[in-house]
Amino acid sequence: MTRLKMFFGQPVAVAMAAAALLEQAGGAGAQTSDNLQHLVDTHGSLTIGDKTFSGFDYHNSGLTSFNASNIQVTASNNGGQYYLTWAGNMSLTSNSGPASADLVLNYNVTATSGLIDMLDQLYTGSAQPQGGAFLSIDETARDANGNLVANSHLDANDLSDPFAEPGDNLNINPPQNFLSVTKDIGMGISSNSGGFINISEVRQSFHQVPEASTTTMLFLGLALVGITTFRQKLRA
Repeated sequence: MTRLKMFFGQPVAVAMAAAALLEQAGGAGAQTSDNLQHLVDTHGSLTIGDKTFSGFDYHNSGLTSFNASNIQVTASNNGGQYYLTWAGNMSLTSNSGPASADLVLNYNVTATSGLIDMLDQLYTGSAQPQGGAFLSIDETARDANGNLVANSHLDANDLSDPFAEPGDNLNINPPQNFLSVTKDIGMGISSNSGGFINISEVRQSFHQVPEASTTTMLFLGLALVGITTFRQKLRA
């Protein structure tokens, strides 16, 4: 009984412990970033919360505006939702006649707490002229054994998933703690008078099944804070 009184008599310590659990489950507004070229050259990685992003690579063919050193790759956590974002100028421009380009982005993601059970993507960009410019972002995710476990497709009229279109598979079943992801961005201009295609941001989000122990610890911490607050009110 004495030990319980000593424990519940430390509201600050309990609150700090619960806050730490909340941060582990997913804090708000946290992020870490580096430019794409540096990540590739140094075999670098980005870690946020329980997610580590590594194995960055890219292959560019035909883009008229693309500099990997100016592409900022950011791993972030907003309210418990994890994101990986590429931001910078990725574009194809033609002043006269057809043109085409392709950009492939590769990376790995490892979750150390829980399992990833769904991923989705979105982008910010445009393609002109309508009907004379083609844009697609095809994504594939493979598990540690190389098996295809998820895929999706975006185009000039489809800026984000979900909702998944026929042929897309955003849900990962069974969930995985490791994924190797490839984004293949294709651009094409068919108009004889030219046109442009521009992407300024590509974002990936991750949905996760938490481990039972993590969830239990989180609710236990919150319960302890509630009990401590209640005891303080009774004493007042």
